[in-house]
Amino acid sequence: MLYIFEMANNHMGSVDHAKKIVDEFSSLTKKHKLIAGIKLQFRNLDTFIHPEFQQRNDLKYVKRFNETRLTKDQFKEIVDYIKQNGLLAITTPFDNESIPMTEELNLDVLKVASCSVDDWPLLEELSSLNKRIIISTAGVGMDTLRKVYRLFKRKGRDFAFMHCVGEYPTNNNVANLDRIKELKQEFPDIEIGFSTHESPIEKSMTPFAVAMGCTIIEKHVGVPTEEWPLNAYSLTKVQMDSVINEVNELLEASVGKSNEQVKSLKSLKRGVYVKDNLTKDHKISKDDIYFAMPVQEGMLDASDYHDILGSYITVDKSKNEGLYLSDIVDLERKEILDKIKRQVKEQLLNANVTITDKDDVEISCHYGLDSFFETGCIIISKINRRYCKKILVVLPNQSHPTHRHMIKEESFELLSGDCELVLNGRSIDLKLGQPKLINTKVDHSFSSKNGCVVEEVSTTHIPGDSIYQNPKINKLSLNDRKIKITL
Repeated sequence: MLYIFEMANNHMGSVDHAKKIVDEFSSLTKKHKLIAGIKLQFRNLDTFIHPEFQQRNDLKYVKRFNETRLTKDQFKEIVDYIKQNGLLAITTPFDNESIPMTEELNLDVLKVASCSVDDWPLLEELSSLNKRIIISTAGVGMDTLRKVYRLFKRKGRDFAFMHCVGEYPTNNNVANLDRIKELKQEFPDIEIGFSTHESPIEKSMTPFAVAMGCTIIEKHVGVPTEEWPLNAYSLTKVQMDSVINEVNELLEASVGKSNEQVKSLKSLKRGVYVKDNLTKDHKISKDDIYFAMPVQEGMLDASDYHDILGSYITVDKSKNEGLYLSDIVDLERKEILDKIKRQVKEQLLNANVTITDKDDVEISCHYGLDSFFETGCIIISKINRRYCKKILVVLPNQSHPTHRHMIKEESFELLSGDCELVLNGRSIDLKLGQPKLINTKVDHSFSSKNGCVVEEVSTTHIPGDSIYQNPKINKLSLNDRKIKITL
């Protein structure tokens, strides 16, 4: 999550007051351990305003810009102070003439204002810069945004779109949060954020935007004084702190899982007991077992019913004795697993890849183990820190279904065999020694005719980060489509 604290012209033309804003919001950043930046606005007023209008104090914005005017040296002092306080230095250049200053002052991130989202001369020059660029989208249709998207994609830029409403302040009844869904659906491979002009006296829409998937939040902020009160859409440190607390509560609620519920629910289930004496290697039928409380520690329960039927007893069991996982084995399942292991070991040997007992090996079987030889792959995790390395083994005539990662960025490099990678519907045959990048939120699938071994290098792997095109897969728990094995 990136927070952008928009100083705009709330520095009031004073470097000292700008530093007070930095002090306030850098302390807030440290308190909540945020990734955050302070945003300024650059305008070359000598050319941005027509010569005949430069002294027109009857024009609201001309008057405001002139009263808060800063020199390049003053901006440099503020930018340096922002960075000294551990914040990103961000700016919105409103004209081409201001772009050189973004380079000279080494701004970390550039922002495009909603009023500039179709300012093509400005966008053309910005798209040539190797900077992270965030683009607000208020007031324009999808056709325009598609053109903007194509421009920055063509230039290979790191960019994001921000939902925004260009009304100051923005009442909640026109917040149009559904637009976030539209942006995420139309542009699934880039980040979507929320730039809000809501009044501090209104209920903040920011937590709702985060719940809908926004990962960048921008808000106008300032420090009020007797001389300089805040406008109707800027927040104080205390007000922003309240919004951040709400967002953090939401994020915690989103990922928090109850461990206690497992124990609680398990205690209410019926355990599995045998009706009569059973001897080793007996094949279990429904007539051999019954269900009753309590479920003792490690005992199978009624939810394991279908896994138990057809399996074989590994030890003698006495009448009314509980049935445990270690007491049964599914011979058919064992045969399938043994076959998978043999094929995987052979392909790893051919690829000259060594696996140790420290490596995590799992079968990814999206439609169950019975369909694994058609759909799935073997995933071997070598390391998973801020970066991640895995080995993927795809069996002959096996495919991995279409999915995307919301957080992880990865690359595939072919080590042996043949592999067809499909990115957003475009087919690519992987070549030895030629890694292919897969950006976040990009749909992709892969398959092999003769079997292959692929090295995956990525950012941190996060369980549950894969979103599948087939909703049936998404409904399965990780335990239902992942089987841990040893080779």
